[in-house]
Amino acid sequence: MKKIIFSLLLGIASVIPFGGSANAFDSTFASYLQSKLNILKSNFNLVGISAAVQIPGKGIWTGTAGISSSDSDNVTAEMVFAAGSVTKNFIAAVILQLEEADSLSLNDSISKWIPQYQNIPGNVTINQLLDHSSGIYNVTDNPAFISAINSNLNRFWTIEEVLSGGFVLTPYFTPGSGFRYSNTGYMILGLIISKIMKTSLRDQFYKRFYKPYNLNETYFEINDTVTSPFAHNWVDLNGDGILDDAFFVPLTAINSSTIGAGGVISNPENLVRWASQIFGGNVISNNSLNKMLTFRPATISGANGYGLGTMRYQFSAGRTGYGHGGNIFGYSTIVIYDPVESISIALMINKDISAGSLGVSFMNWVLQYTTSSVTSDTEIIPKRFTLLQNYPNPFNPETKIEFHLTNNENISLSVFNILGQEVEILFEGLLPAGVHTFNWNAKDLSGGIYFYKLSSAQHSDIRKMMLVK
Repeated sequence: MKKIIFSLLLGIASVIPFGGSANAFDSTFASYLQSKLNILKSNFNLVGISAAVQIPGKGIWTGTAGISSSDSDNVTAEMVFAAGSVTKNFIAAVILQLEEADSLSLNDSISKWIPQYQNIPGNVTINQLLDHSSGIYNVTDNPAFISAINSNLNRFWTIEEVLSGGFVLTPYFTPGSGFRYSNTGYMILGLIISKIMKTSLRDQFYKRFYKPYNLNETYFEINDTVTSPFAHNWVDLNGDGILDDAFFVPLTAINSSTIGAGGVISNPENLVRWASQIFGGNVISNNSLNKMLTFRPATISGANGYGLGTMRYQFSAGRTGYGHGGNIFGYSTIVIYDPVESISIALMINKDISAGSLGVSFMNWVLQYTTSSVTSDTEIIPKRFTLLQNYPNPFNPETKIEFHLTNNENISLSVFNILGQEVEILFEGLLPAGVHTFNWNAKDLSGGIYFYKLSSAQHSDIRKMMLVK
């Protein structure tokens, strides 16, 4: 093994009941989600991926694709992954709870809580650490720090050793005058939490979050025993451009030297439930949640804003969601919550990739399905592929489009204007054999003649309809 490349940017489906019966999460939707997961696996050349979707009243869907280890064993929904910087959302939640308990103030200068370190201005506030406006140098960008970690992967570091080791270079800017993502800031926040509570971050996470919210497959990197199966991470270890199963590589130095910036281990099912709790207002007060969701503009990992330990994501149709991404040595994670329908999604991947865009695409697919109102009857198997006339027709603004499939097929249902321009993709994905009805609302379109087209690999049909306004 020539070198270790260290970076910190901290097909099976099932349904878990949540706020409703298991049957509420219908098999057609589950098949649709699995087909989209398979697309991500293929399009981004992933080794393995695990996903979960939580929809109130329907349940939690989980799905996987690809392999975990070099023995070609499949990724399973029970497997946990290192969540990297998703940890920052948990850190922010602890800090906000401490402020609610009058243990600290977001306006406190960090000099109140930690000693002076070189290149770490004492007048930086806790709030500036949380929203990355402190200007403090991101230690994981320092090649000297990376070399120190790689020189002994079994070494256990303390954060104090990192901060005093000459790895924190000159600040990017004066506190509060800009935005620059910094893992160092969250490592300092972890120190502050441990000093106030006189316990480890692990103990705080278990007491405040893991146990109260039944996150039973969520762990902490340091001083914890992981009993769940662990997905193997894949990294190009020798620089030949080929990913290697890196699960044998010790992570003690990597994990201990960045605690606070990372540290959470979990699976997608636990993370979608966490997202629904934190962003649903069950973990912190409404006042604290408003602070967490006050965003400054930022372009980072598929997000367009950063709040307190929270990234902002833009979906199609102008909708906005919240969450966080994370990467650490062959693991990538994205968690996103849609506040309109209280839908949570999580993707965990066993190679390094900027997962934000994947998460946004997956959430768009979920929202496309939930807002499209496809209903399916699979008890009757039609004899031929058929696209029926919409009804009512003419219509304003809602109509139904019925079509028949003789086999399980990946289909596309789209609408075109009279110029032949595609104006909306109503549905793309796998549907089972049966009779399907799509409820379409054209409230955002002008009146006129439109065409709707149904196509699959083997068939295609098109019909005309009239929107009257």
